[in-house]
This record gives sequence, C-alpha cells and structure tokens, in this order.
Amino acid sequence: MKLLHVVEVLVLLVKVQPTYGFITPSPIKQFPLSTLKERNTFSQPSSSRLFVATTLPETKQKKGLREPNFDENADVVCARGVCTLADEEVVEELCHLVEDTEGNLIGMECVENPAAADRNVFSFDYLWPRALLLGCSLLYGTNFPLGRIMNEALPASATTAGRMLLATVALFPFLLQLKPELRKTAVLGGSFCALGYLSQSIALVDTPAATVAFLGALVVIITPTTSALIDKVPMGWKDAPQTWLAAILCLAGVGALELGGSGLGDVGWGDFWSAMQAVGFGVGFFFTERMMAKEPDQALSITACQVGMTAFWGSIWAVLDGTGVLGNFAGDHGAWLLDETTRSQYSLQGLLYSGFFGGDESLRLVAIAAVWTGLITTAANRVGETTGLGKMKSSEAAVLLATEPLFAALFASFLVGETLGLEDMLGGALIVTACVTTSLKPQDVLNFFGVEDEDEELTLEPAEEGDFQ
Repeated sequence: MKLLHVVEVLVLLVKVQPTYGFITPSPIKQFPLSTLKERNTFSQPSSSRLFVATTLPETKQKKGLREPNFDENADVVCARGVCTLADEEVVEELCHLVEDTEGNLIGMECVENPAAADRNVFSFDYLWPRALLLGCSLLYGTNFPLGRIMNEALPASATTAGRMLLATVALFPFLLQLKPELRKTAVLGGSFCALGYLSQSIALVDTPAATVAFLGALVVIITPTTSALIDKVPMGWKDAPQTWLAAILCLAGVGALELGGSGLGDVGWGDFWSAMQAVGFGVGFFFTERMMAKEPDQALSITACQVGMTAFWGSIWAVLDGTGVLGNFAGDHGAWLLDETTRSQYSLQGLLYSGFFGGDESLRLVAIAAVWTGLITTAANRVGETTGLGKMKSSEAAVLLATEPLFAALFASFLVGETLGLEDMLGGALIVTACVTTSLKPQDVLNFFGVEDEDEELTLEPAEEGDFQ
C-alpha cells in the first residue's frame, strides 16, 4: 500500500509544469514560429546535455550562436538518452538544435506547434503514444527481477551475453543503416552502455532488484557531470537549479537506501556495481543522445550499435569467465565453458534447447526470461520507445520513463518475493522524485527559491546556406 502512495505522489508531480528532459529547450521564452523566424535576437537559450538546462558560457556567448534554421533543421524530441524525429502533426512543440559558430551543440530552442493546438487529451491519438511509453517503462522494470532469476541459475556473464545476442540479432537490420561518420562515436557510447548493462548484471547476483533499479537512477547526477567535464557546460545554481535539486534528492535517496538499515555495514560490492551501472549508462547517454539529436533518423541504428557493443563485451566477459580466468568473480560457477555438461546448459543455444525442447523444467523459466529480456524488453521496447517519444513533449516523456524503478520494485515483489522496508520506500521515492525534478523549468525552480530572472538577450549570427545540412 505504501508503494501505491509513492505512485500517487509521482502522478501529482506530472501535473507540475515541466521543461525538457535530457536536451533542454529554452526555459525563459517560447516564441511563435513566425516570430522566431523573423527575429535576429533570442532570449538566452538553455544549454543542455542529458538532464542539463543551463545558460550559455561566456566564452560561447562571445563566439556567437547560429540562428536555428526552422525550414531545414529537423524537429526532434529527446528523453533519457534517446532522440527521435518529432511528428509535426501531433507534437505540441517543435525543437531544433542550437549550435555555436564552431558547430558545437549548445542546446535546443523550442516553439509552439500551431498544428497541435487544442488537442483533445481524451482522444485515442493523444493517449496511445503516452500509454505506449508508460508500457515501455513498465517492461523495462521487469529486467531487474528477471535478471536476478537468471543469475540464480546461470553465470551472470552467460545471461548478459545471451540476452544481448538475441537483441542484436533482432536489431541487426537497423545496425546496417548506421552512417559511417557516426560509427566511432556510436562504438564509444555503446561501450559505456555496455558497462552499464554488465555492471547491472553483476549487481543483481547478490543485490535486491529494487535497490539496483533505484541506484541506477543516479544517472541524473552522472550525465550532467559528464556534460560539465567534457563540454564545459556551466553548472552553477542559476544555470541548472533543477539539476542541483535533483542531485540533492538523489543523494538523500541513496543515503536512505544504504544507511537506513544496518548502516554502512550493509554496503557491499553489489551497491558499488549498482552505482557503476549509472556511470556506464550516464556517460553512454551523453554520447548517444548527442548523435541522435543531430541525426534523429539514426536513433534505432545507434541503439542497435549500443546493443551490439553490449553483446560484444558481454561475450568477452563470458569467455573469460567460462574459462576460469576470472576465478569466482560475479559467481562461483567455475570454468563452465570447459565442462560439457555446464556448457550445454549455460550457453545460449544450450539454454534455449534445454528450456524449450529438452524437458528441463528448472531451465524453462530461465529460457523464457532470456528471450523476454532479449527480444521484448531490449529490442522491441527500443522500437516502441522511439515510436511513442516522437509524439509528445520531452518533458512528458521524461516523467513517464522515470517510473521504471517503481515498476522494478513492484515486479521484484511479485516475481522474487522482495519486500520493501520503510527506508527502501523513502529512498526510492526520493530518487524517482529526483528523476522527475530534472524535467522542471530552471526558472520555475529559481522563482520557487526567490531568485529573480536575468533575461539576457543574445545576438545570433544568421545561419549561412548549408550550415544545417
């Protein structure tokens, strides 16, 4: 019942007027499209990289900005490491990239979409993409308890490699469409995402699924930190107040989760790998969303590369683990690849045969979980997420996807019998609230704390022909 109260609080937060999830449009002003095309000055747009909403650094102000070309530049919607083409007939805002004169991505400028005005919020066309995205979040939540179930029967390396190999096969046609100029960055971002998935699998060996899911939400701290370190995005209180507030809430939630029970004595390697999961995903989202924002038609191809790199690194881990090179790291299954009996059960083909055709009831649930997490919650879910994302504002998408840890805790209770103590519910609620907080408008947060708006004007350099091709 207490978990339901947490969900009710989250629903109330959805009603707060939000801004934009990962790459954030201007929090200060929005202009009608016709006005924005005619102006040579813009209110200072927010600079953002995955959860960040800030003003522009002085150095880039001096260099000037290119004015967004609203006739040629693609409309995008971004949330939680994914950007996709906006459906201009239904999405409420049209968002475009803002770059400095050197071509560096600074943030987003959004304008109201008159074509989507006065939409019926109870119509099927309005509800189905939001229901789809919420369903994707629900399905993502099943990964954590099913990961625990698989890790209890198989080596964590085998489950990760097998699941991701299935997903890679399903998404392979999209991988073939990846543009050559994106390959190096896609491999880099995909490798960091692989760190996230592998760390998650290691953590699920001996850590409650709900705890792993909640600690994974530390990405709200990791990603803006990455932006500040790599892109020198300003991260002061006036630049990104919602990020600071989210960080405070997130750290308080982690403190409740880790110190609410028996204190520091309960903190172990599982907690470390749960945090490393956030590091991997946070840095990976930074790279992949930057590519998708400029090439939104490549979203599924970049996603396929992420999954493929996870399968690659997962397979290397499985080989090292299965030949005994890693000893008892992440389990005590020994050199399982060198033993014919265990190899026939732990390898992907052996698991699928034994579980579905070999009559081994003990492996049937594990085989179903492997297929489910590989084909449904990894491959099909990515397609569904991309489809729904393009039909709503980034802020709405960020809030809907923030429910994933709640669904993970719910399914962990049903599938593996985990129970949430008071400190777990408090910590989880704080962390989920932190995820939602990142979608608040920076100026709304400043106004709440009594900080006045500094509405500065920037002169933007008109874009030359071909700049946004």
